[in-house]
Amino acid sequence: MKILAIESSCDEFSVSIIDNHQILTNIISSQIKDHQVFGGVVPELAARLHVQNLNWVLQAALKQANLEIEQIDYLAYTEKPGLIGSLIIGKLVAETISLYINKPILALDHIQGHIYGASIDHEFIYPVLAMVVSGGHTQIMLVNSANDFQVIGSTTDDAIGECYDKVARVLGLAYPGGPIIDKLAQQGNKNAYQLPIAKNDHSYDFSYSGLKTACINLIHNLKQKNQTINLKDFAASFQFAATSIVEKKLERAILEFKPKTLTVAGGVSANSQIRKIVLDLGKKHNIKNTFVPKISYCTDNAAMIAKLAYEKLLNK
Repeated sequence: MKILAIESSCDEFSVSIIDNHQILTNIISSQIKDHQVFGGVVPELAARLHVQNLNWVLQAALKQANLEIEQIDYLAYTEKPGLIGSLIIGKLVAETISLYINKPILALDHIQGHIYGASIDHEFIYPVLAMVVSGGHTQIMLVNSANDFQVIGSTTDDAIGECYDKVARVLGLAYPGGPIIDKLAQQGNKNAYQLPIAKNDHSYDFSYSGLKTACINLIHNLKQKNQTINLKDFAASFQFAATSIVEKKLERAILEFKPKTLTVAGGVSANSQIRKIVLDLGKKHNIKNTFVPKISYCTDNAAMIAKLAYEKLLNK
């Protein structure tokens, strides 16, 4: 069963082809450099660049997989969530190929794809408890099968990745700021700056607007007083505040739902502290099937969509 998948929800255009569970190719066209000058993703530009890049990405994927387009059995694409213009480009490409070769097509969820991206090099044992952390989402999800997802908790305002990027921007760091903060934090003192840590209430929901506002206000106050900001210490203090609540809520979910697999997914799953939290909690609670995804599968890519499609077809 050969599946060609397309991921285009934001500023990456990616095509992946799998043969059953084997990844034959996963080509990604990233636009990070194109958006850096703006300090964030410009939706109209992202969609326009998808149009420019889609042909060579598709051809490169077929060439690397050593396949003709007619040999594909299924098409899959990211339907939601994401930037509307970017999503439409991926949908049109997938639907055009589907009509041309007369093969069925699957419209899939981006977040579910991220979760199954973590399973590319590992096998899920259900139920799966997945911590989803990205620029647009912060969720705890319980997965009973590729067709059964339950959102346990979600962000009520800013996502964790968005918070990272906004704080990084105010600090004067380049876009994307998350990886830079993570690198700086590993060399800093997490107790140097006093930042608010969200309360671990009975809900599994997250809120990062308070932390974001506190960081921005503190940075502005320090600058007005001409006080030097130690970037390493500030990054460490911020990262500690941002990830502490993840640890607390995820541990409470482990105790309540008793998963057989524990993992993390999404762009921020590349964060060193988030990865450590998940692995440490798995060890602490004796969840033998605990793992984190390869760094290459953390950011947006079509292999995760292809993997999700395969599992859905296998279990329909």
